[in-house]
Amino acid sequence: MRIRLALVGFGLTLLPFHPERGGRLGYSALAVAGVVLAVGLLRFRAHRCQLASCQVATE
Repeated sequence: MRIRLALVGFGLTLLPFHPERGGRLGYSALAVAGVVLAVGLLRFRAHRCQLASCQVATE
């Protein structure tokens, strides 16, 4: 969670600066934060399914 927040903050900080270098770097940081968020969501869903299958097996 902290990495995503840091990447979003870094990206938003760089957006208003030099449009060519800072803007591109800022948008890249926001894109990386989105990818990290999506991967985290997929891992969470997979782990939740595994936990649900273990609960059903023990009942």
